[in-house]
This record gives sequence, structure tokens and C-alpha cells, in this order.
Amino acid sequence: MKKYILPVLALALLAGCGKVSDATGDDNHISIVSGTVEGTTKGISTSDTEAETTSGTASTKVAGSKISGTTTAATTKTGARAAVTRASGGSGGVYGTTRAVPAAPKQNKTTTAAAPTQPATQAPSFDPKDCSSITYGFSSNTPNKIDVSRQYSDGKQRSYQVLSADTSEIQKAIEQDPSKSINDFIVNNDYDFDNYPDIFIIERPDDLNKTGKYYHYDPENGTYQPWAELNGIRFELERNAAEGILGTTETKDDIEYEQKIYKWNAQKQLVMVKYTHQYQAGDNVFIDYVNYDENGVEILRETRDSSGNLIGGNTEEQAQDE
Repeated sequence: MKKYILPVLALALLAGCGKVSDATGDDNHISIVSGTVEGTTKGISTSDTEAETTSGTASTKVAGSKISGTTTAATTKTGARAAVTRASGGSGGVYGTTRAVPAAPKQNKTTTAAAPTQPATQAPSFDPKDCSSITYGFSSNTPNKIDVSRQYSDGKQRSYQVLSADTSEIQKAIEQDPSKSINDFIVNNDYDFDNYPDIFIIERPDDLNKTGKYYHYDPENGTYQPWAELNGIRFELERNAAEGILGTTETKDDIEYEQKIYKWNAQKQLVMVKYTHQYQAGDNVFIDYVNYDENGVEILRETRDSSGNLIGGNTEEQAQDE
């Protein structure tokens, strides 16, 4: 009996070779595929995929061979399921749902060059310590005013100050003698010995005595300032730089006159240091001499005749106050 069983089994096996029976019941047919499946993700070279078929509450998992690309999971439920991919990355592997992320476009940094700074336009100016270009003129349509002009840094002559003075006699003298100008009635002189020229405007240009107005030059701002001390004198001052003194003479007539000598003291105060008065008494001419110290204190008084002889009891010498 055993002799016949072995051939029968071999025959049965040969008859079923190359055919797989259909699945029964609710199980769906699952094929193991090789190649590329729909919905591939670029950039992943190898993935372990699992195809899952679900029917009702029961599910059948079939392990397939490794394939390149992405496997689309099929479902019998309403609606399609998204592809589930376990991606291998690096030595440790990264697992989860992956999707391609587009690379951010490179942005070219543009450097905007700052606009060149335009140099500020500077107003024309002048050097206040330079008096070489100063000129004077009558202020147009304004009586008793004198314009002061000077050259600026742009080479132009400009008026920058107006001085007050009585110009009536000056204008009258110019009308009578057209060869004269205002410069003939403005005296430039350094009256305080600071090496900057001050001015004396001659308001009464008569032959005996010249009187007028003094202005002190300020080298810090280049302007003329009214000079109270010298304007109290009124008469034109002569300057003796060697002795550092100023002198004025008031002529009264052919014989009589008064002469005053001034000096700047250590406190920069102008004090009279000598006084001379010549006058006539009867047929005789006498001269009084008075000397003062730098504080204005009288230290000597004497009277002499026209020949220089000392007049007896009129001589006094006072001790200087300590």
C-alpha cells in the first residue's frame, strides 16, 4: 500500500505548481510588487514599505520585499489614505511621515552705497584781526551815518557796520572841495597801543581845533565800539608811541592854549599826567605846569614866564600820597 502513496503525492504536487489559489471571504488580493509605485518622493533612495489592507474591523498585513520609492496604502473604507513612508536617514534613521520641502531661494544681498554728503555752503566771512581792507562811506539816504565795509573771504567788498557821527560839516567840506573824500576826515590811529587801529571821525574840521568822535576797534569780532573815555576829551589826540602817551592841544587864540598829556595806567585807565596852560596877564605871558602820578594825583605845580623863568611864590611841590 505504501508503494502507491508516494507516487500519488508527487503527482498532486506537480499538478498545482505555478498557481496560487484565490483568497476567500472578505480578504482582498495583495500582490508583492517590484518597481516604482505612484506618488514617489524624490530624494529618498531606499525605504521599508508596508502595504496594509483593511476590511471592516479585521486587517491583514503582508510583508513585501524592499522597493524603491513610496508605497501607496490601499483601503476599503470610504476615502483614500495618505501614503505612509518610513524613511531611513543616516545611521540612526529618521522615522515618520515625510514630504518634500522646497528649498528657500537664495536672496542676493544688495548693498546700497550711501549718497555722498554734500559740504554745507559756508557764508562768506572775514578775519576780524585783518584791518587792511576796511573802507568808509556815507550811508545812502541816511544822514549822520557812516558805512564801514571790508573784503570778505569770497573777494567781495561788503558793508558790515554803520557808525553814528555828525557828518554835516564833512559833507559841506567835500562839496566845497571835490578833491576831498570821507577818508580825509577819518583818522586811523592805535590810541590804546594794542596794535589795532582805532578811528577818530572829525566832525568839526576847523583850522584851530579838530573835534569829533572816537571808536575803539575790537579785534575779537572786527567791529568798532563807541569809546566813552576818549569821547570825553573830544579833541584830536596825538600819539607818542615811544613814550606811550597821548596828547591834545586846545587852542583858544594866538596866545592862549591848553595842552593835556594822557597815559594808560596799569588798570587800563586813561589818566592825565601833565597839564600845561599858557595865557596872557597884562603885558606878560605866563605858563602853568602841573604834573600828576598814574592815579591822577597832583605831584607838581609851577608857573613860569615866557622866557622860562620860575615865578617866585607860585611854585609848589607836593609829597606823593602813600
